[in-house]
Amino acid sequence: MTQTSNPPEAEAPADVISALEHEFRNFTINLTKFKHDVNGDRLDRLALMIIGTLSHCGPSRLSAVAEKCGFDPSTASRQVAALEQAELLERETDPDDRRAILLKTSPKGKQLLQRLEVGRRKRIERILEDWPTEDIATFTRLLARLNEATERHHEQNARELEQELNHG
Repeated sequence: MTQTSNPPEAEAPADVISALEHEFRNFTINLTKFKHDVNGDRLDRLALMIIGTLSHCGPSRLSAVAEKCGFDPSTASRQVAALEQAELLERETDPDDRRAILLKTSPKGKQLLQRLEVGRRKRIERILEDWPTEDIATFTRLLARLNEATERHHEQNARELEQELNHG
């Protein structure tokens, strides 16, 4: 009697997904512990996301920054106030609409982001120091696919999570 076998990746998709969930959970916990241990109460990670977004996208209105970061406007507004107090962010009049205000990263904020970028690169290189270049390239390609799929399914996933949280 001849038996057919499934390829290993088709054998137990639930187990593969469970393993992936486990590794994501570990990664998230490790990242959160690291960020908390290092930053403490000095500067909220959400605030860092805002100045990073402004640095990447250029001067923007608060509503656009909130949308790009995935925050509600009140959360973004609180973070902007903290960034202004720390002199990491500045406001300027929108040249296209003199009634509107644009937010931009200050010179001090740009210096902070540059230091963080250099440090992040050093930490990533340390973490991956024993990885072959081919593995890093493969991981990068797969992570890009994951990011693209995450963005593509964002609205549906957010709606489902909201339902699970409110009707559970």
